[in-house]
Amino acid sequence: MTDYDRPMTRNFFPMKRQKQAHPIPNSTDIDRIRSAIEPKTRDLLLFDLAVETGATANKLLLLRVKDLAGLNVGEEIPPLNGKHGPNEPVTMGPRTYKSFQHYILEIRPSSDDPLFKSRKGNNTLSLPSASRLVSSWFDQAGLKGMSGFLSLRKTWEMQHRKSKEEKKEKFSSLVSVASYPVNPIQTPTTQELVYKELECAIVTARIKPGERLVAEKLARQMGTSTIPIREAIARLEARNFLTVQPKKGVTVNELSEKSLKEILEIRLLLELPAAQRAAIVATKDTVETIKLLNSQYISAQQKNDADRALSVNREFHFTIYSQANMPILLSMIQNLWDQVSPYYHLMFRQTLFYDPHTGRAYHEKIIKGMAANDPREVSRWLEIDLSESAAFVTDVMRTMQTEAEER
Repeated sequence: MTDYDRPMTRNFFPMKRQKQAHPIPNSTDIDRIRSAIEPKTRDLLLFDLAVETGATANKLLLLRVKDLAGLNVGEEIPPLNGKHGPNEPVTMGPRTYKSFQHYILEIRPSSDDPLFKSRKGNNTLSLPSASRLVSSWFDQAGLKGMSGFLSLRKTWEMQHRKSKEEKKEKFSSLVSVASYPVNPIQTPTTQELVYKELECAIVTARIKPGERLVAEKLARQMGTSTIPIREAIARLEARNFLTVQPKKGVTVNELSEKSLKEILEIRLLLELPAAQRAAIVATKDTVETIKLLNSQYISAQQKNDADRALSVNREFHFTIYSQANMPILLSMIQNLWDQVSPYYHLMFRQTLFYDPHTGRAYHEKIIKGMAANDPREVSRWLEIDLSESAAFVTDVMRTMQTEAEER
């Protein structure tokens, strides 16, 4: 019987060879792709998410803006959880965080919008279109042997495997012990503790703007290796707290008077609408909470405890903004507060309060407006409160600069 005489079965035809996919070879090639697509905020966000999470194309394309809104670096991305097993949740990476912030500012999407929309409408980017898009990135970078999202996933696998091997080496000296029927205790990792401590030190101006950070020195002082220090530095750079330059090293970002003025203008655009919406839906519990916080603020002022006063003041404002129930807006407000916070702590710590009664008086007016569910009244006194405190910091900055020039 010849081949032509055989019945045509499914196994008769040779199987199509599956296209082999390779990971992106190294960090240089990753940076080359990022540079090529950086002007397109949607594309850059898709690339960073894929490489930092290892999620499949189907899962990535189902994401909505609200799924990433309000997340900081290291926090879990709920819709992608379970991807790497129960003990390895998918988290927000530093590059994804930075790309998402740029995406929000440029696109200004609504909370329920698909994260990756088609260019020709409001629909989610289709899988075939997304695959062609990824392939075009590899072509632009001149990379061969790549296969769309599969290569992005393999890139994540390569990086993840390397990270796990490093951790395995670190703990290889530990001796195995008999297991007992007890549940593991969840404690913060060294990386997270180091990150939180450095973030707090910068935001509260214990580490001052313009100061140079040396990883080895920080590691000695904090009693750790340089690995968690460098990871924390990368996360803080992604949030615009630090600048990392090849020859100059790592420095804490400084804020000019011009930048302070610009940030105030943006804050007013964001915080006033948040407070107005919060006033409309404010409850008695919210009003009681901000009353208590204001009394704590007054107490800190009377003791001339600037750090405590500023900490309580922040809690006062964010209790109000949280009532608006707009997580994306809240995240943007928080980022701006973090950028100016070191200067507020530094200036108020070195200077007596210009008028201890002023801030509390504005707070009392805001509380009254919240209790009456009056958005106009809340907005009016909030604008004065924010503007006058920023003006005070600006005046102190000018005075300090003049004194430094006269020395």
